Amino acid sequence: MRRFIIPFLAAAILLSGCQVTEDLTLNTDGTGSSHTAIHVEQFFINVLEDFSEFLPSSDESMMESAINGYAAELNGADSISNAQWENLGDNKYTVSFDYASINQILEEMGAADQSLFTITGSSLSFYLDINNYQELKAVVPFLADQNFEVYGPEYNQGMTESDYLDMIYFLLGEDGPEAIANGLINVNITLPGKVSSAEGCSITGDNTVQFSFPIIKFLLLNEPLSFSVEWN
Repeated sequence: MRRFIIPFLAAAILLSGCQVTEDLTLNTDGTGSSHTAIHVEQFFINVLEDFSEFLPSSDESMMESAINGYAAELNGADSISNAQWENLGDNKYTVSFDYASINQILEEMGAADQSLFTITGSSLSFYLDINNYQELKAVVPFLADQNFEVYGPEYNQGMTESDYLDMIYFLLGEDGPEAIANGLINVNITLPGKVSSAEGCSITGDNTVQFSFPIIKFLLLNEPLSFSVEWN
């Protein structure tokens, strides 16, 4: 897959200033679909609008341009189809696509020998810590952007959440810490069978689980982010 290039501030917003909910469906044959709802904090929209004054004029906002580029990039992958996005207004967006298999997506992104996901016919697990963060950067190349890296876990190892938010206050102003502290990612997973065991995630139905974490936990990675689920 081609490198996904978006403006730095838009990338930072997608990772730090949002409420993100992904509905992921896994089918018996390994195919599936993803539908993601993104709600961006108004503070970060204002930051983008200020920053856009230094860029060539465009009919799209920086946020729309970033998400439109993301959908186009997804459609360029052999294992992904029907990628599309929608602006719902009030700083809310959706991105959806179908996929042939999660493993194929990872291989296309250059992470064939990754340890982030372990997938079998009846189990799925995810594990991310500072030691395999480099693998995630291969999957999501803009994490390696030198402008973003200073906000990520490799540059802030051992920093407390309080100290991190103080840094954001200094860099982005008084509204920045609250916007980042409110950032949350929820991943709702519909499985092809009844859940038999789950760890690090909540069982929300016979065949559904939810993996949830504050975005600041990702930005620091002081503790691993992980979950596992099995079904029958």
